[in-house]
Parts: sequence; structure tokens; C-alpha cells
Amino acid sequence: MLPQASSPVYRAIQFAIVVCGAYFVFALLFSPSEPQKWPRPSLHLSKDGFRDPKLEHIQNDTLGFEHIYAIGLKERTDKRDFLNLAASVTGIKVQWVDGVHIDELEQKALPVGYNLSTMVPSIIACWRAHMNALNRVLENSYSTALIMEDDADWDLNIKSQLTEFARGLHALKANASTDNAPYGTAWDVLWIGGCSSTAGVNETEFYVIPNDPTVPSFSRRHTWSGPKDRWVEMYPEESTRFVYKAERGCCTFGYAVTQRGARKILAALSLDHVDVPVDIAMAELCGGENGRDRLECYAPYPNIVGTFRQGGPAYRNSDIVSNDDQSLQVAHSENMVYSSRLNIHRVLAGKPALSQWEEEAPWSPKELPENLEEFPYPRGYLVNELDGE
Repeated sequence: MLPQASSPVYRAIQFAIVVCGAYFVFALLFSPSEPQKWPRPSLHLSKDGFRDPKLEHIQNDTLGFEHIYAIGLKERTDKRDFLNLAASVTGIKVQWVDGVHIDELEQKALPVGYNLSTMVPSIIACWRAHMNALNRVLENSYSTALIMEDDADWDLNIKSQLTEFARGLHALKANASTDNAPYGTAWDVLWIGGCSSTAGVNETEFYVIPNDPTVPSFSRRHTWSGPKDRWVEMYPEESTRFVYKAERGCCTFGYAVTQRGARKILAALSLDHVDVPVDIAMAELCGGENGRDRLECYAPYPNIVGTFRQGGPAYRNSDIVSNDDQSLQVAHSENMVYSSRLNIHRVLAGKPALSQWEEEAPWSPKELPENLEEFPYPRGYLVNELDGE
């Protein structure tokens, strides 16, 4: 039987409820608040159970882009063989765009600013080869395409890297991917392969991937610029990969374009004016500099696609800069931990791939498992630096 409203028991229950409610309100209003901290979510692994079905196309042979082109001189069969092998062992398919020789250039066909008598002709030939690749994108109506140079290299885990990069891109843009375009198409350039990139001075949001095992230690890197100083104060640059909206870049080891991006670059660098090498001109576009309309560019730091230097005489490195450097170099891949090229023989022999420096780091093991599906790749998250103020 319930107590009557006028009974002592009922009044005692009422009093207890009032006291508890008052205590709760007092604690809520006057308890000391802790300082706000940056989010540190638990580690998630990019294995099958954590994959986003909309990003599955990144596992295909064009890395989720509609097509992949590689630019290189036809006679550099050594570079073509090497890149084709690296692509094959990592399940990637490329189509070649022939490089351009200086005797194929015609002064009257060049944009304002380029002059064969005052500039190094091979720099202009490199520009023309990239314009030819962009023309291919438009001729085939590709929604997205990745363009690489013939000395490009990448990590054996590139598909995991690009999957997380795509997550970062969508987090920054709040832009949903589609089954056919896992990176979306509302951007102009993804500068995934360069020797430098710079976050915009007014950017406050970035995507961070802590303890990325494919990030080389700082002493092993061949790059500069990168994330803002404020960001690297929050997350250790030594072991973190950042993804951000970029306003500059340098080197064109590998970059992706949408159809709209290809149109804008071709219009700016072929129809209008250009007076610098093609990568610097693209950097001007990403930053809206030198009278350019600004493109929407995004980049990872460190880069995901790097450049490879074959062992032997150093003069073999470049087809743009001619020299007679007979000094011998050790084969190396800039910024790649588990280089696809340096591990070709091990992969073909069925052996586990190694870090190119054959060393351990707290966030990066010396050896990969034979089955890369068993290699855990961390999940990143979006950060806004203003949330901590």
C-alpha cells in the first residue's frame, strides 16, 4: 500500500527528493571544470572490419581514381621497367604518357612567359609532358586521374594510406564519397606526391593520423614546410601524418586531378602565362599567387608518393637537368619506409618486406608481415585548433 500524502513517510520521501535534486544542481554549477584537452580517441585499425564500403574502390588497380598515368621518356626503358614492376607487385595499373624532347618544342606554341632562348629547354619539355597528360584526362572524360612521373615510388601499404587520406579529405570537406569516386570530385588537386607542401595560413582544421608506421623519422626525410607550427606542437611531427588544405607544393612525383582541376590547370598554364617550372606554377595555382585564380588543393604530410634514386652513377637520376655526375649513389627512396621498389626482389621471393633503413622505430616495425592485411594501419581524426582555445 502506498503512503498517504499527509503521512510522515510521504513527507520524508519528498524531503529526500528535494535534497538530492538540490545537491545535483549545486554539483553541476559549482564543481571545478577541467581544462579542455585535445581529443585522443583510441586506436582503430584499418582492417576489413573497419573498412568503409564507399572507400573500397581504393583497393582496385587504379587506387580509387578513374585512371593512372605515368610520364616518362620512351627511351628510358630502365625507368619504365622499374615502375611497371613496382606497380605490378602492388596491384596497380598505369598507362604511359611519353615524355617530350626539346626538339619537339615550337616557340610559337608556348604560352606567354616561356622562351626557349632564355630558359632551360628541358624544363619547358617537362611542362609540355604534364600538359599532355592533362589533355588525356579531358579527352577521356575521366572524373579523376592520378599522374605520376617515371621515378615515382610509393609504400607497399599505399592502399591503406590512401584510404585514410580519403577519410581525412572527407572530414575536412564534410563531403560524402560515392561508390565510383571514393575521394569525391569537389576538389581540384590532391598533391599526394611532392617534396613539399604548405598548409594555408588561415586554415584551422586538419586531419591527423598519429603513430603512422609508414611515416619516416624526421632525420630520414627529404622534405620541408608542411603543417603549421601550432599543429606540430600538438602532435609529434616525428610519427604523425597530417592532411590539410594546401596553398603551396613542390615537385610533381604524383598528383591527382579532377576533370574540373585538369581544365583549370590547362587553361592557366597553357592558354594564359607561365614563367616558372610546372610544379612551381601549380603551387601558384594552389595559393592563388602571381595573378592566378586559386585552385582547391589538399595534401598529406609527409607525402605518400615519393621519388626513387637507382643505385649507380648519379647522372642517371634526372632527364631535366643534364650533368656528368659520375659519383656513385646507393639506391634509396625519399620519404618511403616500406618502399615498393626497394622491396621488389623480396616480394617476388615471397619474403617479408623491410624498412629501407632496416631499423625499428617506436611507431614503425622493421619488417612487414607477409600478408599486408595483417598490418595494422591507424585511424585518424579531425582536429580544429580553435577548439583548444
